[in-house]
Amino acid sequence: MNGMIPPPKLGTYTTPPTNQKQPWLIWKPKGYLGSHGLMLLLLLISLTLLMVLARVIAAPGMPLADWPLLDILGQFGAMLNHTLTLTWVPHSDLDTVVYLLLLPTAALLISIVRLTFGLRVLGYRSVLVAVGFYEIGILPSLMVIAVVVGVIILLRPTMQRVRLPLYARVSIVLSVTACVLVSSLFIGSWLRSEWIWSLAFFPVIILAMMAESVARTLDAETPRSAAWRLAWTIAIALVLVTLMNNSVVLDVLLRFPELMLLQLLNIVLVSEYFDLRLFQDWHNTGIGATISRLLHKASTATVRKPRVAVIRNRLLHGTIGQLGPAASAKSQSDSVQHLVNALQDEGYVVKVVEGDRLLLNELRKFLVPHPRTGIPGGIALNLSNGIQGYGRHIHVPAMLEMAGIAYTGPDPIGHARLQDRFTLLSLLQQAGVSVPFFCLLHGPDSSLADLAFPALVLPRSDPEAAILVKTGNDVAKAIERISASYDQEILLQSRISGPEFRVTILGNMHLECLPLLRIDASSQQRECPALIENTLADRIRDCACRAYRVAGCRDYARVDLRLNADGEPCVVGIYVQGIFARKGSVAIMIKAAGLDWNGLLRHIVELAAARTGAELATKLQVNGVCKKIHLPLIQQ
Repeated sequence: MNGMIPPPKLGTYTTPPTNQKQPWLIWKPKGYLGSHGLMLLLLLISLTLLMVLARVIAAPGMPLADWPLLDILGQFGAMLNHTLTLTWVPHSDLDTVVYLLLLPTAALLISIVRLTFGLRVLGYRSVLVAVGFYEIGILPSLMVIAVVVGVIILLRPTMQRVRLPLYARVSIVLSVTACVLVSSLFIGSWLRSEWIWSLAFFPVIILAMMAESVARTLDAETPRSAAWRLAWTIAIALVLVTLMNNSVVLDVLLRFPELMLLQLLNIVLVSEYFDLRLFQDWHNTGIGATISRLLHKASTATVRKPRVAVIRNRLLHGTIGQLGPAASAKSQSDSVQHLVNALQDEGYVVKVVEGDRLLLNELRKFLVPHPRTGIPGGIALNLSNGIQGYGRHIHVPAMLEMAGIAYTGPDPIGHARLQDRFTLLSLLQQAGVSVPFFCLLHGPDSSLADLAFPALVLPRSDPEAAILVKTGNDVAKAIERISASYDQEILLQSRISGPEFRVTILGNMHLECLPLLRIDASSQQRECPALIENTLADRIRDCACRAYRVAGCRDYARVDLRLNADGEPCVVGIYVQGIFARKGSVAIMIKAAGLDWNGLLRHIVELAAARTGAELATKLQVNGVCKKIHLPLIQQ
């Protein structure tokens, strides 16, 4: 029956059931150090503290009891005070030494802020910003930062609209930074303002690096997220510059340089035992959400933009060694740029990744899961065909499944069914779905009594290598050719000569179909929507959907059917790979449905997100307007 599918609830997901306690309420070690590592860590911390204690005991005027142990510590501390100190550093070099001594302090502070409290910052730019504060003062530095960031935000829509690549956008940001600083020289000179003149002496490299970080955050996430990161970065920088201007702190660091080692050890301790992310989602609730709305009224309700990794196999290398037959050149992924553009237009951050041995390393950095719940941090659109081996189509989904990365399409078992043509046809036949005659052959002398020509001879697990035969002699030659190239069983399948129909199916619990496409047997002209009777169209869709279920498809698939001599639809193939060509059958069906790639891909991504619980934006906005998709599909 005809109908409209309801608009998907954007960004909603089913949280995987869990019986674990809330991780921020317990002391939960990561388990990387182990008992021996912990003992070594505590031993080093104890030794460092003992050195500090010895120095304090040996300090002049320190009253000591007549204890032998304290006397030994005092002698050891006196030796340290004489040899391991930096109080002798000339005043002209003191600033440089202070920067070095405060680096571990800054690293420890940032680690606590990011890991324990879960507050996101712009990397270690706080250290650099603190140096800028120290050089020209806090107020002038804040003014320079505000001007540069403001210009970047104003330029960002234009750079996105003309689709400048990332490096071009970052280069523009760096150039704008330099222009702002030079402009302050002119303005300060015209106004005879030494204060404005001093803005130009904010360390340009520091400001450029911070501006680059802001630009990258804006590119990958949201303006609100960039604002929060910048705010926390500046807050940490203010703490650091306060320490730099505190004479007591500086004197302690110069007299006790071993405190650098103590801070290093505490960084390890924090990362192992205090990675709690207590306020990871603070900006989404309560006063944090209120401040967020003030910072960015049109902000989304998520920390970052939803992410989609497009996995393809454009190159037939990226392996450790050679094992099994290599994928044919025609199995390489077609251009995916039209898919990337469509996803980006829908507001997704997109990264194209090769489906090779480096895949998981790339996805680990791009699709970062939620630190507490483990919910996948985006979706992988799996367009890979594999590189080598008989099970190459299964390699990428198996890797994704093992790594816990949400992805589109069938699971490894489903891919195995689709790739093994004998198993697929057998399962369909057992489920009552009409299929062509098929059988396994073991040599040229196999019986062909039930075969009707023309027919297809193909390797059992490589249907794309099928050879069309028209006589019994052709069968023997085809078997010989395939046996020479493939070390696997050979399948013989009748080729039904009736009209061919293609059905694109979307969904999981509920299935919908794009308009039917018909291919003329003689001219190979494609007609969509197919001009056939409604009863026949219903039978074709029903057969395709039953095949979709039996094969274990998920999210989407294209089912190819032909009408046999009795006018009944027979399934001749089910495909999930290589179906998104820019001018392929699916593209024609999309156009016939009044859609475009944007709506289709977003629907597929949302289907996979709802099925896996992957993290997507709660409200996905494009150009300030919250978009909802209405797909005019035919429900089954």
